[in-house]
Amino acid sequence: MTDVQMKARVEAAIKRADPKVMTGTFYDDISDRLFVTIVRGSRKISLTLRGRDFGNGDSKKIDHAIEDGLRRLEHTPIG
Repeated sequence: MTDVQMKARVEAAIKRADPKVMTGTFYDDISDRLFVTIVRGSRKISLTLRGRDFGNGDSKKIDHAIEDGLRRLEHTPIG
């Protein structure tokens, strides 16, 4: 899966889960990882997804990582 498809898939899943957040993504070719930053107001968290998480067509790992990130975002200190 190309990095553009991975970014689009993650950003769409985040917007479905919480349309009020802003996202930023960066794909690193060397490590085959997608770095995702989720921002809501003054709270920010970062997620890292491996390229192999996208390989089997099962989006449960991705959805679980995003849900966990959004749950952590609610408890992140402001700043």
